[in-house]
Amino acid sequence: MNMNTIHTNARFNPAALASRPSPGSRLAPPPNIGLELPPCQAEVRPPCQTAIAEPPPQPSTLNPQPGTGPKSGLKKLNFGTMTAKKDEGSKKSYPVFTDADGRAAALAATIIEQQAAFDALDGSMKTNKAELKFMVAPEYFRTNSGKHEVPSSMAVKSSQGEVLVTFQNRYKTLPDESGIIPILGERTEKWFRQAFELKVDGDQIPADTAQELLDQVQALFARYNCAGALEVKSCIKPTSEFHAARHLDLTWQENLQVEEVCPITATVKTKGRGK
Repeated sequence: MNMNTIHTNARFNPAALASRPSPGSRLAPPPNIGLELPPCQAEVRPPCQTAIAEPPPQPSTLNPQPGTGPKSGLKKLNFGTMTAKKDEGSKKSYPVFTDADGRAAALAATIIEQQAAFDALDGSMKTNKAELKFMVAPEYFRTNSGKHEVPSSMAVKSSQGEVLVTFQNRYKTLPDESGIIPILGERTEKWFRQAFELKVDGDQIPADTAQELLDQVQALFARYNCAGALEVKSCIKPTSEFHAARHLDLTWQENLQVEEVCPITATVKTKGRGK
């Protein structure tokens, strides 16, 4: 079957399409949109369909798909179905502490006042420090340009004393290299790399197969001469059911005794609680 190729720079005109009456037939050619189409041949072709070409979808820059985006030369690993877990919190109603003498209420009020003052001071300090770093950074890079060993800090004199702006060998991590490539180009691969850490939740491994799995993991890493990449932290912790079941299986006196040995983590929250 011979196929005709159409080359055109014409644009689709919706006004022209709307101004013409409906042809009333699926076999009729599309409205005049600046294209000359060959007549349909019913004996060798299926009926002509009026189709409006749409531009191909543009890849998202927020969630780049594998294989898209600018090429950097960085070798990327595929982590498959491994994803980060997200915690979602919500405001709930809780039992109210019996405060016979009002001391707990007074302490709570003091905490709320101090928390508000701390938040304001902490926010102001972070803003001021970021501003000072922003002011000093250009001179830091300009002064040390062309040097290999450079001082870690620059001093700022004031009437209240000296402040050091220290530039540490520690950097903010990036989700991808798209922001670096326009700056460094081919040098991106020289100075940046993909880093990762794998965390294994031992609570998700069946107890009867845990030792066998650990033995195989160690043997696998040893085979690739990277056994030192494995790091283990072992501890004794309550089971996942203990937190709720302790109030049924233990007396309140026993719970207090356990609290002295294995204290429960408690936080004091003020934000979002209101009055």
